[in-house]
Formats: sequence, structure tokens, C-alpha cells
Amino acid sequence: MLVDEFRRAGVEVMFLNRALVQRADVGLLLQGQGMIAEYERAKIIERHRRGKRHAARVGTVNVLSGAPYGYRYVTKYEGGGQARYEILPDEARVIRQVFDWVGHHRLTIGEVCRRLTQTGEVTRTGKTVWDRSVVWGIVKNPAYQGAAAFGKTRQEPLRPRRRAQRNRPVQPRRAVSTSAVPSEDWITIPVPALVEPAVFAAVQEQLRENKRHARQSRRGALYLLQGVLQCQHCG
Repeated sequence: MLVDEFRRAGVEVMFLNRALVQRADVGLLLQGQGMIAEYERAKIIERHRRGKRHAARVGTVNVLSGAPYGYRYVTKYEGGGQARYEILPDEARVIRQVFDWVGHHRLTIGEVCRRLTQTGEVTRTGKTVWDRSVVWGIVKNPAYQGAAAFGKTRQEPLRPRRRAQRNRPVQPRRAVSTSAVPSEDWITIPVPALVEPAVFAAVQEQLRENKRHARQSRRGALYLLQGVLQCQHCG
């Protein structure tokens, strides 16, 4: 298909291994190579995924692409063939403070963000203003109790949408949707702990309590044309 489109646009396609001539047998060979290459690509992705899951089950940190706030990811080349998490003292102090505020002082995520901003703590990206999503990701990350999770999300075929997201095309580059995986299906990998498991459990219970008392509107289709109308100027 691409070769035909290039030809219609007046572009010549040249192969280094053989000349591309306008013959039926050459076209059949080209299509066969394309199908085999597509099949091999799918098999490579499948084998790569199986290999990463096997490495995660045996507790290898190499399958984790990076480290969250409070750690430094030491690659397998730096670690002598085995990747690991290395604790950063300054960031670890902030992590323990956040878990203490939520688990013991029963603060909300918003209040934690305000306190971190007031004390001038710096995020991983160098900002001094803390966002709720950053703090939420910290208190929900099981790595801080010594058990990093692998396989928390999975990719599925793109689900139908009512309209395109703001400032984004209707058809994304990758036709996939990312969905969350239940925690019982995660694969845990041992890493250095920053907080005790009891403290982590207390924080999760406090988050559930905060959610029950949150004075926010319920999610759902509250309006008849919600998510259907779209501004033609700003999207």
C-alpha cells in the first residue's frame, strides 16, 4: 500500500537488495515479505512480554523502567548486571513526611500539597508547587513499603469515544487504550522500603475515609448533552 501511494505521489522507491520492477511475481514476493515481517514483529512483542513477566516473577528490578520519587534507578550496567533501587535521603525524607501526614495526622491530599508547597519542597521535575496527582501517586505506590508492582496497567484496543480529547486528533497515533489491572494480578518485586507496611495500610484506610467524606459531585452523565457537544474554536 505504501509503495503504491509513493508511486502515485511521484516518489521512486528503491531497495538495496533487489530492484523493484512492475511485475506480478515481484509484487507477490513483496506482499509475502510484508506479511512475514508483520507476523515476526507480533511474535517478538509477545516473547518480549513473556520474558519481562518471567523476570518480574523472579524479582528482577530490570523490568522496571524507572524509579519513583525517593529512589534512584541504578541500571544493570551501573549495578554490575543487576538493576536496583537506591534510596535518595532528601526525597525519602519527604516521602516519610507525606505518609506521616496522611496516616497519623489524617490530612487530605489537598492539605498535603499545600504544606509541601509552603515548606518549599522540590518535586522530581524541580517544581516547588505540588499537584494533587503527584501526591496521590506517591501514597498509592506500593514500592514505598518494599514491594514495587509490575503490570499495573495493560493496553487494550481503542475504546469508542464520543469526541476527541481537547487539543488532540480524533484518531490517535496508537489505537490502544490503557486500563488499570486489579491489584491482586500485580507482580511484586522486592525493593528497599521507605515506610513500614502498617503505615502504608493506615494511609490506604485514610484515603478510603477521605473519599467517603469528600464533598465533590458524583461522576456520571449529569447532563443530557455532556460529552457530546464540542466547541469548534477551542475543541
